[in-house]
Amino acid sequence: MKYVLIASLIIIILLSIFTCPEKSSIAPDEYPVVRIVDGDTIIAKVDNFEQRIRLIGVDTPESVHPNKDVEDFALEASDFLKEILEGEYVFFRYDQNNVGTNHKDRYGRILAYVYRVSDSLFINQEIIRQGYGHAYTVYPFTLQEDFLKLERDARSAKRGLWAYTDEIPAPSDSIVFYNPGSGKFHRAECRDIGKDAIRIHLEDAQSEGFEPCKICKP
Repeated sequence: MKYVLIASLIIIILLSIFTCPEKSSIAPDEYPVVRIVDGDTIIAKVDNFEQRIRLIGVDTPESVHPNKDVEDFALEASDFLKEILEGEYVFFRYDQNNVGTNHKDRYGRILAYVYRVSDSLFINQEIIRQGYGHAYTVYPFTLQEDFLKLERDARSAKRGLWAYTDEIPAPSDSIVFYNPGSGKFHRAECRDIGKDAIRIHLEDAQSEGFEPCKICKP
């Protein structure tokens, strides 16, 4: 009986060795990038579903908006994101400011900090550092001050979209500039735009209840 038990144990061990499936090299929380939508939005395959991921704290010129023309530097921003993310896997981190909406925006997109798996490159930060986007602070997020500093540094170094102008660019009439703390938004040419003004869409400024400047009347 003893030998039968030993023989059975050996058989079980051998079966487990030769029939156990090979472990995947991709961790469960690492997702393939399916497509780049534009400079600040990607599609990744999450739990076998294609999900739109909106990068937290980043705003790039519009290239695919159904009601807007392609804005200046939009294609360059989109191409930059393709260069660093096409064919890659990513993982996400979330911001506690978005817990109340289950980490989704009003369009149902997942709000995330995105990192490239191969080297942990922080994509949201890299876009702003290289000058391909602005810090988007209409909605609060934990790294707001860090992103604003990166934007100022990129503007000072004339990287990316900042290489073409000394001013905050205004791609179209749908873009206005919000001075944090003031509650007011302005046209690009307004004298009251502060050095830390945030570039946002007019519709976002209006939906957030910001007050239009009485001087430039956006």
